[in-house]
Amino acid sequence: MAGVNVQAAVLSTRDVSTIPNLDFQHSFCKHGARSSAPVMRNSQGQQAFTRRSSHTKSNWLTTTTPAWKGNSVGSAKYLRSVPHRRHVKVSAIAEPMTESPQLESASKDTSKEAKFDWNKQWYPVAIIKDLEEDQPLAVTVIGRPLAVWWDKSTNKWQVYADKCPHRLAPLSEGSITQDGQLRCSYHGWTFKGDSGECTFIPQAPSDSKPHTSKKACVTVYPSIEQQGFLWFWPDLSQGAINIEAAANPPQFFPELNDPTYGFDMSFRDMEYGYDTLVENLLDPAHFVNSHHKIQGRREDGGPWNLRLESKISAPGFKGMADIGPYDFTAPGTVTINVSYPPEISIRTNLYGEHSENVFAHALIVLLTSLKARLSKDPTPNKVAAIMICVPVSPGRSRCYLTFPRNFAAFTLKNVPQWIQHKMINLVFDSDMLLLHVVERKLEHEGLSGYYAPTKADVLVLAFRKWLNTFAGGAPDWGGHFESNKLPPSPSKRKMLDRYQQHVKICKGCRTALANFKALEFGLHVLAVALVGVVAVSGAAPLPKLQPFSVPLVCGAVLSTVLARWLSHFIYKTFYFHDYNHATVK
Repeated sequence: MAGVNVQAAVLSTRDVSTIPNLDFQHSFCKHGARSSAPVMRNSQGQQAFTRRSSHTKSNWLTTTTPAWKGNSVGSAKYLRSVPHRRHVKVSAIAEPMTESPQLESASKDTSKEAKFDWNKQWYPVAIIKDLEEDQPLAVTVIGRPLAVWWDKSTNKWQVYADKCPHRLAPLSEGSITQDGQLRCSYHGWTFKGDSGECTFIPQAPSDSKPHTSKKACVTVYPSIEQQGFLWFWPDLSQGAINIEAAANPPQFFPELNDPTYGFDMSFRDMEYGYDTLVENLLDPAHFVNSHHKIQGRREDGGPWNLRLESKISAPGFKGMADIGPYDFTAPGTVTINVSYPPEISIRTNLYGEHSENVFAHALIVLLTSLKARLSKDPTPNKVAAIMICVPVSPGRSRCYLTFPRNFAAFTLKNVPQWIQHKMINLVFDSDMLLLHVVERKLEHEGLSGYYAPTKADVLVLAFRKWLNTFAGGAPDWGGHFESNKLPPSPSKRKMLDRYQQHVKICKGCRTALANFKALEFGLHVLAVALVGVVAVSGAAPLPKLQPFSVPLVCGAVLSTVLARWLSHFIYKTFYFHDYNHATVK
């Protein structure tokens, strides 16, 4: 790295005074707000909100100059956001460093600055379209085991603590009664409403009313539906109807309410912690290596000119990359906004080189080119990456993500959801093991084991500064864990278990899996039936079937081969993909 001034950024989990200093003016956009307290349920068409303490976000789409305009290396620089760019030769997009990235000292007295409160935040617990009204869902968020279910009495999704007040059985293993109440599967106690009231105890005599006791009530968390997500608020100081929660709704994403944008939503459970997940998403330099031939190619790696655009504070910080705005909003939202020229080149590969993406990519290019030629619309094509990182427990996290775009939205509505999620799961598979091991090493060595001399790590260092200065160094697990000690490492098979981490909850993938299994079963039945017909015709000669004996045998063999191939496809797509970097040349 000739011409680059290299200086180590030595960090420590206990003494963060050595983190260098980055001091920019703090600038967070806020939006006007209306809240529907006490019933906190917002429509899809709602306007932007105001946050008192955190979760604020600018609408970069109307204020940011497209990243491909006014570029010192010509119109090719926007291709930093495009994985495959072998046809563009750029020696160094990022300028050489004249000094190391500096972070404001974390050892100074910050008692006058607002601290981040993990409990007084909104966290997504589910994508609403994946929920089933006839059965509860078990979810763990920030150490709290939760039971999510549809309450017919209030006509909304409820988020209950996942324990029956009787003998602590998990309510998520319960069932929904005919009149729409949540029934514990252990002894049949039933519950409903915003207060979690117990409505029936089968073991109680008819002339007694133990179910009316407050001790029989389930703990209910404040919850809200917004922009396709169900969110919950872990603070119980005000009960389920929380005025502070109502006054501070979840982060609002303008792109998800913009009719010119199309998007899909997905998620994945991770076998590594929240801080590792956020750090990884703030590190675009790893894309072309960790996700080789998925989001780029190894030989396309190069300098990244990342920088801070705001002061690091409790609500987060704003950054800038070659591709556009690159921001972190507490507690865990990473957003990237990218602009492309109105007409995308066929050589601009948005989806890597895997065969399943060739058709989708060609269709996107075709539709985008037609739009540019026919409408003469000079508006840049915009993509917003919205990734919400949720702490689950020490060493485990969850990522909700969506990529709204204002071009080729047709493909998002017509390409099956399982195909889109297959690609996202492959991306997560490709660095799951790496990050799991990194986290274990970090537990032993601390941040002093990091050597981060380039601007590519500016946002990573900024996040570590935020976590240590404002958020106590780790999520507040609410007393559910004695420490942040990581659990034992699972096997690779369990670490990359797509079914447990995604498929069993995602309605689109779950439905596709059932359909493929039915097809596999049908192929086996067809093979057996064809062999049976041939066997019968051989035992009792049937002149009319004899000419078809060979075709019937061939059909049986073909059906068996297809069933075996389909079985392998199902396993690799919906259960386990044994990703090996050494075999991806």
